[in-house]
Amino acid sequence: MKQLLLVIFCLLSFQVQAQNQQEQLQHIRKMYADAKEQIAQNGKNGMAPLDVKVSISDGTQVDEDFFLDDETELTFYFNKYRVNAELDYPDASSCYFVVENWTSHGHLRYREILFDPNEGNLLFCYMRQETDAGFVVETRYYYDADGKLIDQKHKVGGADAEPGAHDWNNGESEKAQAMLYLNAFETLMNAKGGTSAQNRVKKPTTPKADRLAFIRSIYAQAKQKVADNAKSEVPHDMQIVVRDQSWGPPSITELHFYFEPVAGQAGADGNSCYFISRHFHHNNMGPDHYNEYLLAPQSQDLLFSYTSAKEEGEKFEWRYYYDENGKCIEVKTDADGGDDGVGDKAAVQRYLKLFNMLVNPSD
Repeated sequence: MKQLLLVIFCLLSFQVQAQNQQEQLQHIRKMYADAKEQIAQNGKNGMAPLDVKVSISDGTQVDEDFFLDDETELTFYFNKYRVNAELDYPDASSCYFVVENWTSHGHLRYREILFDPNEGNLLFCYMRQETDAGFVVETRYYYDADGKLIDQKHKVGGADAEPGAHDWNNGESEKAQAMLYLNAFETLMNAKGGTSAQNRVKKPTTPKADRLAFIRSIYAQAKQKVADNAKSEVPHDMQIVVRDQSWGPPSITELHFYFEPVAGQAGADGNSCYFISRHFHHNNMGPDHYNEYLLAPQSQDLLFSYTSAKEEGEKFEWRYYYDENGKCIEVKTDADGGDDGVGDKAAVQRYLKLFNMLVNPSD
């Protein structure tokens, strides 16, 4: 009798579990359809577009006549919400969908990632990858509110396949990729994680005149490298365009990261960022801000920062020069005040964190 009751209890438990899983899958499919509809309406009907587009080009010169061009295109779609109750406009962003397109020497990958628009947790990952030989793998992973994998579907060569039929990915690797992209979005849009101090180990400093001459020389070299990069068949850069609206008219923020391969750098590809530019503006009248950040070769320490701010018909400029320990040693401005580059140092640390997430991801 006890054995019979145990069997009945197990059968009922399995039935409830299957029913709960089916309800979760139906919820995920509805969220997916809703997200696709919202994406289709993004920027239409008089509403401001809310998206982030990232383009990464990281090529490799094999020899004089042969190069590999590794390109990644990411699009993040997000909603706005308010964190500070004292404000009358939304001051934070929540990503609900990510699209990835990646190509390298005939290899293609397309990925979709769905997050719950309200709770922010991962719901679904889709990936389709193929080689130049035409071999194709497709995967679908479904997750519950706790991030637990509840279902998966696979296709190999166009035919349904069982989990383990390929080694291109799995539920954990796709989840890790999704969280990497979510963390990158949070770092960019919500300043997640704060910043770290530059040069914790104190370095010897050079005389001010020598340091300024060195910085100007590195700036000229960086500008030349940026110009050469634009003409290169193997560019190394990352461009980010944010279309957003918190208050006032819709705004656009354009970020450009320029980098080069450096042996011994942390990260899979060993890339070092040497120059960052940022342009914040509106489509019509409004604030127009432009920033430049010059970084030391290899160490990526901030050497120089520049800001140009145009508002209500007036323009102001700030130039900050830093020593080997990140201390501001020279300020040039036509404004009444400044912060000795404190804000710029915080901004560049956050941008470098974002850069390393997307360009130098750890294995």
